[in-house]
Amino acid sequence: MGEKIADFELKHKGTSYSQNNDGNLVATVNWETDGDMEVYGAVYGTLTVIHNYSDPDASSGECSWAGEGFSPDGTKTIGFQSGTWEKAGNHEWSVKMTGKDSREGPMYTEGHISLRTLTWSGTVYKA
Repeated sequence: MGEKIADFELKHKGTSYSQNNDGNLVATVNWETDGDMEVYGAVYGTLTVIHNYSDPDASSGECSWAGEGFSPDGTKTIGFQSGTWEKAGNHEWSVKMTGKDSREGPMYTEGHISLRTLTWSGTVYKA
């Protein structure tokens, strides 16, 4: 794992659902910070999760992130990641993704989503 870029905590702001061409459920989950995040400022983004229709109780699956951060100095960062989620308890997920952002370049994220409290916390690292 590379150097730590920032810790984060995001709050759930809404979810929409659709069906993809494979007949699976696509959950599009919007998140945002409550205040400024280290390095990135106010962060807003969408986590997209694919749920297998044939196995709704699956213990893991694919996910991706697209988002942006608005720093206090007026600059903006755009980021994209993809990876996996897996069950880490009852209504708890562990999320691991790799990708890049326009400020730090290649990156890796590890986080934990609580479906009870609707929070996503974790750490972003340089890849």
